[in-house]
Amino acid sequence: EPQEIKKEIEPIVEDKPQIILIGEAFSTYIVAQMGDSVYMIDKHAAHERILFNKLKNEQKTQVQALLTPVIARLPEIEYDAVVQNTEILEKSGFEIEDFGNSSVIVRSIPTFFTSDNITEVISEIADGLVRTGSVSSEKEENIFHTVACRAAIKAGNVITRTEMQNLAEKVLSSKEIMYCPHGRPVAFEI
Repeated sequence: EPQEIKKEIEPIVEDKPQIILIGEAFSTYIVAQMGDSVYMIDKHAAHERILFNKLKNEQKTQVQALLTPVIARLPEIEYDAVVQNTEILEKSGFEIEDFGNSSVIVRSIPTFFTSDNITEVISEIADGLVRTGSVSSEKEENIFHTVACRAAIKAGNVITRTEMQNLAEKVLSSKEIMYCPHGRPVAFEI
């Protein structure tokens, strides 16, 4: 009779302390406890960093087609910047075409983005493209900053306890979410 050899491989279990959600302060900060510390997590800065990292790490952003495309009329310099950078904008999740007469038509936006104020967002992105100059990677990063900031949860927005818990866990379990894309700290430890 052949002998069976059993090899037991134990999974590597990291000894991470549990994250306990305490609540929310000023509709801006998530308050959570982990180990011997209490953390005040800026929900906008944290969500902005998470979205920014997602945009930066994806090959192509997931998009949602607009039921009614939006026509954005822009100042000439911004219009030129958008029309010359449609490929970079597409990678960021915006399907934009030249509509003539200093206008562009926006046909799709990133899936995590709402269709509110699309013209304003395109204008802000275009302004960033004008200021950035000719380096493609800088333009892309500037677009990612704008999109992440605009799409992130805002201070004062109501989110559920589950959403707060998930955000706290993402922030406190990753060193990549220490600062928002603008350099502001995401959490303070007490």
